[in-house]
Amino acid sequence: MSFPVDRSRSAMINKNLHSLVLAGLLFVVPVLPPAVARAGQTAISDANTSQKNFLKDELYFGLSKLNGETVSESEWQEFVKEIITPRFREGLTVLDGSGQFLNSAGILIREKSKIVILIYESSAEKEGAVNEIIETYKRRFQQESVLRTTTEVKVSF
Repeated sequence: MSFPVDRSRSAMINKNLHSLVLAGLLFVVPVLPPAVARAGQTAISDANTSQKNFLKDELYFGLSKLNGETVSESEWQEFVKEIITPRFREGLTVLDGSGQFLNSAGILIREKSKIVILIYESSAEKEGAVNEIIETYKRRFQQESVLRTTTEVKVSF
């Protein structure tokens, strides 16, 4: 035995429930941003920290070679040890990534990548070091390019 379904009543209940949920969000949402902002504040006063202007470079290294092979983890680690670390002994960060770009032939390339973050005081020596890293990687692993973004940042330690 089946019972008749009152579709208009069901639609009305869903509409009212939807409106109730939206109204509830209006009361909750304004409370969240200040709470999030407070959670990010530190207990250290500005008087105790000295900020310096540095440069931040992000280098995006694609791991796909022209011959279809991929730069292995051991090849990457050797590159970091031999080429990057000696030029930036004060520190660096390496992240794993996955990205895509249009190559010079207009073909969309998707590949795994490594992202290296360097933060350093601006100097001709460091600028040359970054360029050496990029050129060495392109030659060694048959890369068309290495993406580099540079921004000025304020840092404190």
